[in-house]
Amino acid sequence: MSVNYTLPIEMTYFDATALNLANYQPINAWMLDAACSIIRVVNTSDAAIWISLDGVTDHDYIRPGGDIILNLQLNSHRENRVAQMKNRSIVYVRGTPPKFGGWIYLMGYYNPTS
Repeated sequence: MSVNYTLPIEMTYFDATALNLANYQPINAWMLDAACSIIRVVNTSDAAIWISLDGVTDHDYIRPGGDIILNLQLNSHRENRVAQMKNRSIVYVRGTPPKFGGWIYLMGYYNPTS
């Protein structure tokens, strides 16, 4: 039986004072615990950050105090197939450490199979 609801993963966070402009670091070192259809990254620091989904390539940018929402469901296919970020994925961040501190948060939502 298929279901039609969404559940959250546990929120993870990263201390922005540990940012490094030269190297990507994982926000969620323990990986996503579900295949997420929506990912949200919030930057509460006063520094700009870059996001990577492979730890090497710049994939997105978040301004100081900004956030992004990756709504993967918008890329779903016909016949009700769901687009999701793979289970066990890691989201990486890099940037210059902020002057006044702050946190970077990662939230996600997934569609359970039963």
